[in-house]
Amino acid sequence: MSSLADPMIAAIIRQVQAQVSVDERTSGPCSMVEVAARSAVGAFVNGELGRDSASRKADELFRRIGFQQAQRGDSVEPLLGAMRIAVRCVWDHLADFAVSQHYTASGMRDLTTSLLTFSDRLRDQLVNGHELGRQHATKGRAATRERLFDVLSRASDGNVSPLRPPGMDVAALGALAQNAGWQVPDRVVALSVTYHGPPPTLPEHDGILARVEDDRLVVLCPEEESEDLIADLLRSGDRRVAISWAVEPEESASALRWTARALDLVRLGVIAPTHQVRCTDHVTQLWLCAEPSMRERLCQELLEPLLAESPNSREILSDTLLAWLETRDSAPAIAARLGVHPQTVRYRWKRIHDMFGDALQDPEFVLLVTMVLKTTVLMWKAGHADDIERFKDGEPTDR
Repeated sequence: MSSLADPMIAAIIRQVQAQVSVDERTSGPCSMVEVAARSAVGAFVNGELGRDSASRKADELFRRIGFQQAQRGDSVEPLLGAMRIAVRCVWDHLADFAVSQHYTASGMRDLTTSLLTFSDRLRDQLVNGHELGRQHATKGRAATRERLFDVLSRASDGNVSPLRPPGMDVAALGALAQNAGWQVPDRVVALSVTYHGPPPTLPEHDGILARVEDDRLVVLCPEEESEDLIADLLRSGDRRVAISWAVEPEESASALRWTARALDLVRLGVIAPTHQVRCTDHVTQLWLCAEPSMRERLCQELLEPLLAESPNSREILSDTLLAWLETRDSAPAIAARLGVHPQTVRYRWKRIHDMFGDALQDPEFVLLVTMVLKTTVLMWKAGHADDIERFKDGEPTDR
């Protein structure tokens, strides 16, 4: 039967290449099709179905073919289709040979059984190799996506973009994104999610990058996908999602910091504990709390008269001052806003004017006091008394 090997190999190559779409990797005189055909036919015609080196080499070759197919991200189906064509081709040649040699029915049955057993064996090698390659590719892709998230979330000094960290050029980054299966979007939205129990399961979407950090899930997703993702995350009532505004991918590190800071401020009581916390609604708090020591310094320097007041007096005077700074309304309008009598506002305003005097006419002072109060008053109301304790301790303020 060994004389049949070359004609069968030639027929397999011809029919597979005619019926299955193959690219440059699997075409040509030294193609994988030809290598696989020679190995399989040689093992079947001359081997002992797995008990000789030729059969074992065929097994290994077909596992490797399946593995490489998965590594390229391709389905195993084209390979299985090619195998079906090859098996039919081999059977046609074997049938003609068996008839010419006057095989009995029993001999034909044994020949058919041998062919089917051998082809099933090689098919299993293809499938097993493909599954192993798929698992390997999945793990490798996950590691690459983790590396990509590291790159995007790396803090920038204003000169080095997170998309071009030291030692990584644009081409290398492009390769990293491609290997991670991430098509760089025009704009991304960062999300930080707190939850109870196991981390939320995100939808299968190549455009979403995510990982769990400490007690929260952090996510980068394309702007156009963000609202659907937020709605999906909030279907569970035990979650809170902090949402950045849309930024270019190179600003991802900043956007992630904003969302993390927003959740921290919710925990501190500065931001209301709603399920959905949009950074666009809390820009001043996020800005001032980015540098706690700066806020503390400004508080000690600008709000010293208020720090000396009793807790109740400090709260009502701060509310009145902030209402005036934000609106510049009349006493009746501010009274309506605060829910008090206009005469009460006039009394408070006299106290405030006695404390700050002509500084209330200084535009720079007014601007700084407005920003500091917008965050500091919320912290005082939430019970954070560090500013008061520092004032009482008489800690020096750099001036």
